[in-house]
Amino acid sequence: MGDAALVAPEGTMLDMPKIIGIINGLSSLVDFGLSNCEGGLGALGCRERTYLPSAEGILEFNKTYAGFSFETFEGPSLNGGFDNKWIGRSYNDNYAKATVDPTDSANHVMHFISTSSSHLSYSEPISGGDSVVVKFRYLGAGTRNGGCIGYVDGSLYPNTQTWAICDDSNTGMMVSNGAWVSCQFVVPAELASFRIVVADRRSPEEDAYFDDIQIGSGDTTTCTGVDVPLNTPPGQEGYSNAVVDRLSTLLTAGRLGSKAKSIIADAFDSAGSADDGLALAQKLIITTPEFHTTDIVESTDIPRDQPSFPQPTGRPYRAVINLFLSGGLDSFNMLVPHTCSNGLYDNYLDVRQQVALPKDRLLPIDATDQVCSSFGLHPAFQNITQLYNDGDLLFFANTGAMSQPVDKNNYSQLTNMQLFAHNHMQRETRRVDPYDVNSGTGVLGRMMDVLTKRGYNTDSYSVERQSVTLSGTPGVSGTQVIVSSSGLPTIYLDDDVANNLPKLNNSTELNSGIFADSWSASLMDSIGINNLLSNELESVTTTYDFPDSRLGQGLATIARLIATRVERGADVDTFYIQKGGFDTHSDVEEHLDELLRDINIGLAVFAEEMKALNVWNNVTLIQTSDFARTLNPNGNDGTDHAWGGNYMMMGGSVRGGQVLGRYPEDITDDGQFALKRGRMIPTTPWDTPFSGIASWLGVDQNDMDEVCPNLHRFNSSYIIDAGDMFTDI
Repeated sequence: MGDAALVAPEGTMLDMPKIIGIINGLSSLVDFGLSNCEGGLGALGCRERTYLPSAEGILEFNKTYAGFSFETFEGPSLNGGFDNKWIGRSYNDNYAKATVDPTDSANHVMHFISTSSSHLSYSEPISGGDSVVVKFRYLGAGTRNGGCIGYVDGSLYPNTQTWAICDDSNTGMMVSNGAWVSCQFVVPAELASFRIVVADRRSPEEDAYFDDIQIGSGDTTTCTGVDVPLNTPPGQEGYSNAVVDRLSTLLTAGRLGSKAKSIIADAFDSAGSADDGLALAQKLIITTPEFHTTDIVESTDIPRDQPSFPQPTGRPYRAVINLFLSGGLDSFNMLVPHTCSNGLYDNYLDVRQQVALPKDRLLPIDATDQVCSSFGLHPAFQNITQLYNDGDLLFFANTGAMSQPVDKNNYSQLTNMQLFAHNHMQRETRRVDPYDVNSGTGVLGRMMDVLTKRGYNTDSYSVERQSVTLSGTPGVSGTQVIVSSSGLPTIYLDDDVANNLPKLNNSTELNSGIFADSWSASLMDSIGINNLLSNELESVTTTYDFPDSRLGQGLATIARLIATRVERGADVDTFYIQKGGFDTHSDVEEHLDELLRDINIGLAVFAEEMKALNVWNNVTLIQTSDFARTLNPNGNDGTDHAWGGNYMMMGGSVRGGQVLGRYPEDITDDGQFALKRGRMIPTTPWDTPFSGIASWLGVDQNDMDEVCPNLHRFNSSYIIDAGDMFTDI
């Protein structure tokens, strides 16, 4: 499919953050309703709790609860569970579970898996009145085992309680000494409604058990002479199977396989109440391939392989970061003529008119072999100026996407791409393959393919989005890992979901649907890689404080990933990060000033962080964009789509302090490479800087045609030697 370029556009959405986001969002919908808790889909702040759903809307299914009268702890399927809904303190998790009676294996009882003053279990509200008592049976394995039972006003928030009777030194009434005792307590008549509250207040837990809690009549609180009737459990054998069958019809059109149904039904039965089981069943179904595709799944019992890091090869580490400025950077206000023998700055003032930058605001830098002996950088670029002067940053002049050398007379006939359009020019800049020699691949992805085939351990990471820049030929190098600007996404999976999810997404038979297999593989890879990287990144912090912008935080994430290079066994990493906002059709200078200040600070901090990691000489960052913008402004003090522009590259091995390529000598419409309104025909194709980067990474000249398949169309006047870009080629 990859070779034939048969790729569904929506298939590219299956990256790690989006897959985890889907699971988080749908799980939150089950747990909380329409809320933004734990990655939910709602817009309002998270105010919900496990048992306090959103007022904006909730999911309900088969709601038949008739109110509390008794609790047998045999559960909806009669194999252990809650007959009624029990909640935790403040509507949070319920730490009570139904377990096997330690004195009778055929019976189930309430037991606490954790003891704490906040780990209480509350019933649903129950109607009060005169002579209402709560009857129950209690077992303490020894003396003073900490079991307590009481009540709280049903109209109040469930975060307090009044203990009626306890197995402790205070009341001394509920004494078990290893045998079941029958007790009851009186509920105050003035309570119109109340909740039963149960707890095990002694640590360690394990020795307090309750059973057969029920409502009766009486007027004393006692454990003497109390009759606690044995009620017939309200559950039904096979109840969980029936519910899962109905959910399969509703959520998968009945496609859920028998193995999956069995796994989900077992989880339902172990969850607690019917409500808890229903929630768990729904959360498990939304992870299945049957829910996400229309395939029939033939699963096996073979778990999918878990991702792992490769063993280090001992090669020197290198990393390339592509910073893409989306929208089209007005780069002739980033690198401006300053001191030029032909009066180019005066031409600049004439052509740029009201969007031109005054010379006294520019930050001058020296240059050789250019029309100007010095250029001026945008006033927001103070740190960039220092990097340039320190020899760590260079500029490529008048660079852009090209299919072959062209001039003003033939560019429209000989250019094999749609010029001046965002989508087309972004794609061409990221791919650098205008004749589609290696379909569906990007320039950095092809570098990884070549190096992977030569035995390098390679990884690719993209911040926030999938980028074709990092895409290689399917099956050659690894797929890109998508991370968020703040790092790796949080996975909100309950233990019961996390433990069963892998079994629902096992390997499949050969006759199983390919789309279903793709979903399960992507899901398990996303969770596995996320956990793997999270474990490594958990303790990694940056030495320097990055800006709080998305770019700054994205660069911080890249820095933290680079810091884990040894643990990951990485020889070569490629990264893609994008900053938007550069489509400045109005008020260009106002927008550009803010955008470039963010870049100026972010790149400076990133450079310092790389130095602190002692990898500055091993890292190169190249900045790209859709295209430059018209030198001649429009009527809104903005500029429009153009072509050739100026770009920068930085790193410890970059031969900085120079402007490479050919800065236009005439930027008027009469210029050799100028089209109408100051659109420059590039004189340096993107093939040139990227072939230099490939050489720096270790790509041999014999493999350069695979990386830059269009490079051979350009003669030496368009090519810059890699040794002129880097100091250690």
